Amino acid sequence: MKKLILLLCFVSFLAKAQDITVASGKSFTIEKTGSVTMSGNFSNSGTFILKSESDEFSSIIIDGTVSGNITYNRYVNSVGTNGWDLIGSPVEGQSISSFASANVSTLATNGDQFAIGPYDNETNTWTNYTTTTIGNAGDFDIGKGQQMATISGGTLKFTGTPASTLQTQAIIDNDAANSGAGTQWNLIANPFPSYLQGNTNAHSTNNFLTVNSDKLDDDYEAIYGYDADGTGYTVYNNSSDALFLAPGQGFMVASDNTSSDTVSFTTAMRTVVGTDDFISGVNPSSFELILKLYEGNTEIDYTRFYFEDGLTLGLDPGYDAGHFNQSASLMSRLVDEDQGVGFAVNAMGIASLDDVIVPLVINRAAGVDFRISIDTFGLSAGTNVYLEDNQNDTMTLLNEQDFELTPANNLSGAGRFFIHFIESSLSIEDEIKTNLLNVYKLNAHNFITIEGLANQSSQTRLRLYDFLGKELVSKTFLNNINTQTISTQGLTSGIYVIKLESENNVITKKLFIK
Repeated sequence: MKKLILLLCFVSFLAKAQDITVASGKSFTIEKTGSVTMSGNFSNSGTFILKSESDEFSSIIIDGTVSGNITYNRYVNSVGTNGWDLIGSPVEGQSISSFASANVSTLATNGDQFAIGPYDNETNTWTNYTTTTIGNAGDFDIGKGQQMATISGGTLKFTGTPASTLQTQAIIDNDAANSGAGTQWNLIANPFPSYLQGNTNAHSTNNFLTVNSDKLDDDYEAIYGYDADGTGYTVYNNSSDALFLAPGQGFMVASDNTSSDTVSFTTAMRTVVGTDDFISGVNPSSFELILKLYEGNTEIDYTRFYFEDGLTLGLDPGYDAGHFNQSASLMSRLVDEDQGVGFAVNAMGIASLDDVIVPLVINRAAGVDFRISIDTFGLSAGTNVYLEDNQNDTMTLLNEQDFELTPANNLSGAGRFFIHFIESSLSIEDEIKTNLLNVYKLNAHNFITIEGLANQSSQTRLRLYDFLGKELVSKTFLNNINTQTISTQGLTSGIYVIKLESENNVITKKLFIK
């Protein structure tokens, strides 16, 4: 490679160079389909511009030193009814106030508010900068996301220094902060003006999820991309196809560290490979089943089952992924070691396709019709998928028809509905009525949760023992309420043994209480 001294240049293809120097008064433009990879140093005394559209983003990767700024014209979604976007600055040193001024004709506004603002997970609130506050906003913190929107969909200019070294960003679990008003969700962003490898299908080791696996909550070890249609967040993890995060792309991750931690964006994650951001989405892997819940013809939510050799019926971090909204209309639970988390992606071994039963969570209001149908069937042709409703004693073969229900009462939690994967047909003579009895304690809670009580014959007895076998708590629950709790206040931190006994089930588990 040779040193390039650039006077006027437009790049619309993949280029490689050792050094790049742009002379004063001259310009260099990388078109939306182009990219430049440099093994040497970057120096700009003129104008250096990168372009993008909603599904095409240019890239520059610099391995050497950096002198001078670039301008990245980054596509941002329109404000619309359900629009907005999650964006981080792809350059360092960009003033938020000057950014708003430079993009006054494109950036959405509402009165004195700009369509730019941070997310605060201590209070679970979004804030927009105003004409009063933006002057004190400082620079964008690269690696940190913002909510952002344009008037009608277009590019916003970010001008600053392109990052060429390791970048980090702080994350924290504030779920217990501010009297329970906080969350564990953190809005971060790709800090580079290039694509970023997101999962193992993009690169086996140099990808965001692998590098940061010990920094993310095991139940939510995934990248959560905002859906531009306003329906929520789509989960991307190692069960997804190769994921490439566009320059400046913002996304949510879940921390389980209450005293703060940092995620890393390494230079080895950078790539010029990629096509779009989360607006267009990423095609999921094929060996899967996706169920969707509808009201009429309106899609409300979906849940996904993924199958791969080597995975288990318990938690497989990086493959299983909890739903961003634990009150969502449709989720599933783990088959083994269920800790009460509703999953958007439930990953299992391929052997599980023959005779496994997965608890389904449906949260719906009484009197409102809904239906559940197969949206994507990427399983072997002989696999039958049944939805069991054990209260109405029905077993619906979803391969052939939708499950439809108008609930007489509000539906919530697990215990009534189950998905059966089986490589044979169930006959009308088969008497199947699945029974769920489960107990767990979440770290953030000062109580133990018992669920599935309504499906027991009459009553369930609970006993709690310390690790030496001394009985500390004995309580009997009637089956009039499906989910009930007992307090752990006053118990010292440590390992306990809990035992549930009903006419139908006996369950013994170890619980860690802190």
